[in-house]
Amino acid sequence: MTVRQKREKAAQEAKLARDIQDKCDAEGRGMTQEEAKEYDKHCSESRRVIKEAERQEELESIESKLNKPEDRKTTPEIATGERIEVVGAPKLYRFGNLRAFKGPKAELDAFRSGRFLAAVLFDHAPSRQWCREHGIEFRKDMERESRDMSESINTAGGFVVPDEFERTIIDLREQYGVARQQLRVSPMASDHSNEPKKTGGLTAYPVGEGVEITESDQTWGNVELTARKWGVLTRISTELNEDALINLADDLAQDAALAFATAEDNACIDGNGTSTYHGIVGIRTLMIDGAHTGSYVDGGTANDNWSEITDAHLLSIQAAIKPAAARRGAAWHVSPYAAVAVFARLLRAVAGNNQLILAGEAPKSYNGYPIVEWPSMPEDDSAAALNNTIMIIFGNLRMSSKMGVRRGITVLRLLERYAEKDQIGIRFTERYTINHHSITGATSTARGPVCGFMGGT
Repeated sequence: MTVRQKREKAAQEAKLARDIQDKCDAEGRGMTQEEAKEYDKHCSESRRVIKEAERQEELESIESKLNKPEDRKTTPEIATGERIEVVGAPKLYRFGNLRAFKGPKAELDAFRSGRFLAAVLFDHAPSRQWCREHGIEFRKDMERESRDMSESINTAGGFVVPDEFERTIIDLREQYGVARQQLRVSPMASDHSNEPKKTGGLTAYPVGEGVEITESDQTWGNVELTARKWGVLTRISTELNEDALINLADDLAQDAALAFATAEDNACIDGNGTSTYHGIVGIRTLMIDGAHTGSYVDGGTANDNWSEITDAHLLSIQAAIKPAAARRGAAWHVSPYAAVAVFARLLRAVAGNNQLILAGEAPKSYNGYPIVEWPSMPEDDSAAALNNTIMIIFGNLRMSSKMGVRRGITVLRLLERYAEKDQIGIRFTERYTINHHSITGATSTARGPVCGFMGGT
């Protein structure tokens, strides 16, 4: 029996004990003598099998060291494998250029991450030993999870990934996603927090001789943040090629980062408070909910597709921003389609076209402010799709919106989910939330640091 099979058996025995406990708890009673005997039997068997697995794991580690082959003198059998020489690391192999890991230690970081993934996903004894010898900890996220038998021996939230791997996913997520680039991102010390926001400042008054100074106070409100769990599920083959550890880490980092970034952007822009967006309400949804009428300019009759938006419309949005400090850091927030259909169109129509515009290069700014492209902003050009909806947003999202980040990435293997296909399920999770707390001023009709353009009817 392999280490993995023993751990599965131990988990099964623990599950049987848990079923007895849950049954008694549901019925509001203690265990009968027979139930207690069965409970102790399952717990004892689980502990015994775990110890057997640990002893076997230790033996495999020793044998791995004793039987370690000499360094290869030839290139790998796969012709495209490139030998990578890195000081302080074993001989590494890379198949194609790395897409996720960057910098002078890219290959080494990818290899260390690959070793970690091989250890926790494949239960690979040589990789587990390598991680221990090189300071890579197997830290567990203590969040409780379902006791589903498909989720391996680890019934907590998963293994916290090493810094090299998480840092790469964070960098890629900020590269692919727009929300993390534009919103104010704050770490959260707990799952729920209330952070202060200033709603009013001090006032300076003229003071005459012998006259008491009029008092003023700063006023504060709260931004409520509740971290929500998001997950990415994928699968890989159970066959492990140690020479491909670099590419294993590179591929998983790339795909996980893109998936998380896409979900963040979609929730930030179009969240409607349902389970699809984990309760997050997006900025476009808030602007037209009837309680934030100061957050948009109504395009009026017939201005409901991209070809009808004029420079005057854009100026009306730009002029609506308050306070004046919001203009520092403000930007146009549109879809890639709108960047061309509106801004490029208007720039090309201006007399004195320059070479870049005539050559078709997409504009990077308009009227002195950068254009930020969001794939989640609307692109459809039909009037039906853009009626009574926010087509363009202008303003400073760092002043209006906040992203709270509770914790980074954890990874968990799902042993049985894809077993019939000889594959392993992999689940990445993170915890964050988004709150658009100040899209208007002090009242629902007052202007704030952002303003949208709503397509007219």
